[in-house]
Amino acid sequence: MRIVSVAAKELRCVRGDLPFHLAALISPLLFLLAFSLMLSSGILLPVQTYPGTGDSAFLRHLEEFRAPDGTAYLELSPAAEDAPPTGAESDLIVVRREPAAQGGVIGGEIVHYLNDVNENMTKNFRNRLSGALVSYVETLRAGGNVTVNEITMYGRDIPWATAFGVSVLVFGAMLSGLVFGMLSAAGEWGAGTAVLLKLAPAAPGTVLAGKLLAGLIKCCLAGAAFLGIFYLLSAALPVRALPFAAAALLTHGVFLCLGMCLGLWVRSSLTAFLLSLVSALVLWVGGGGFGPLSYHGGVANAVGRFDPATYAIELVRWCYFGGTARPAAGFAALALAFLLAAGLALAVYTGWARREGGV
Repeated sequence: MRIVSVAAKELRCVRGDLPFHLAALISPLLFLLAFSLMLSSGILLPVQTYPGTGDSAFLRHLEEFRAPDGTAYLELSPAAEDAPPTGAESDLIVVRREPAAQGGVIGGEIVHYLNDVNENMTKNFRNRLSGALVSYVETLRAGGNVTVNEITMYGRDIPWATAFGVSVLVFGAMLSGLVFGMLSAAGEWGAGTAVLLKLAPAAPGTVLAGKLLAGLIKCCLAGAAFLGIFYLLSAALPVRALPFAAAALLTHGVFLCLGMCLGLWVRSSLTAFLLSLVSALVLWVGGGGFGPLSYHGGVANAVGRFDPATYAIELVRWCYFGGTARPAAGFAALALAFLLAAGLALAVYTGWARREGGV
């Protein structure tokens, strides 16, 4: 009963920290809207051409070269002359000699003037022009001796907005866990009840269990709201509902315990909230929030093995999309992280109570 009483007290205190609770829900939603909706239809890169598309079969093919979802890669506009662009203009593609097959040999000359200092955008321009050129060459010959076979991890292509939104679900779980855990500890000083807490006859484990129960209830409510909004945006639901719920509960539990440690250390709700936001973002990015860690090299992969977000993101992606993930290893890692975080929270709370003269 004492655990339930502590949890009920924590839930009644929500009104006192309502702005922070709302921020824990709104922050990941803003993150999702800022990145997912703006990039959901892909990026159409502007480029000038000389001559216009009406005078070049290759440029007409380039204009129709599209991504698998039907989005054009390049937006073509005719240039006035065959000259390098100025700093205020976009890239320029000049067809000096139209690609054509003559005597069994395909030849041509195309000049690409790159006018961007961002190496990522330069790479995108190069790749899109090269892809269009390869695609056009295929139309000029009867057959070839190079074949590319793709073997995908998933049964279908996943829209970028959906894949990113699923990753943001984990960020929301991490942030809500840290914030709600932090508020349950730091809020005692704001409400002037820290002295009563240290004098309470309940054992430290009972107090922490009650706070953890209340935090899980709040996290589940916040997660359900975020999940509903994400469904309205993407119409995507996890194909494995029970494993998804288990992964979400473990993720909430890990970060609730870490948030309680943070709140006991900082004792200021505002400071702890800012630290929670930064910590959640850093751990989420380090765990592969923007894409698999294999994209980021050996150091990122080595560090990511110690980041609970790594396993949470992999599990949630597996719950939504299937694929070749190893869920048993992920659940074991999250369960171990929860046990370690709970042990740390108990040790920090017990140490604080003893230093303050309460145990």
